[in-house]
Amino acid sequence: MTQTIRRFILVDDDPLNNFLTKMILKKTFGEIRVHDFIVPEDGLEFLKFEGAKNDTKTKTILFLDINMPTLSGWEFLEAFELLDASVKEQYTIYILSSSINLSDINFAKANHLVSGFIEKPLNKAKLINILG
Repeated sequence: MTQTIRRFILVDDDPLNNFLTKMILKKTFGEIRVHDFIVPEDGLEFLKFEGAKNDTKTKTILFLDINMPTLSGWEFLEAFELLDASVKEQYTIYILSSSINLSDINFAKANHLVSGFIEKPLNKAKLINILG
């Protein structure tokens, strides 16, 4: 029996946070695949391209920051909403943000594309809580 390799995408304009998140993911799950983007538009392009050619049934976890200079997390979600349904269904999105703004948290909870809101920094306990 082969074990499925967990796949992750990080969209955050902070390279240090992406590095730390990758380290936590690797320590928690071992062998993983991670693509990280500091430019949200590059992340969207990757999703379009990768989603169109992906044939696996395993969902990719996408951790999305809210406050980014060129495209906010909310704007990213608006663009993601326009992608083909066959692409969108391949991803499970979590907001990973340092925002403690209650309106951000409530907006994330109300958004049908978002599976949860996680306060930075990500740690093993938070990962186990959401992904088991």
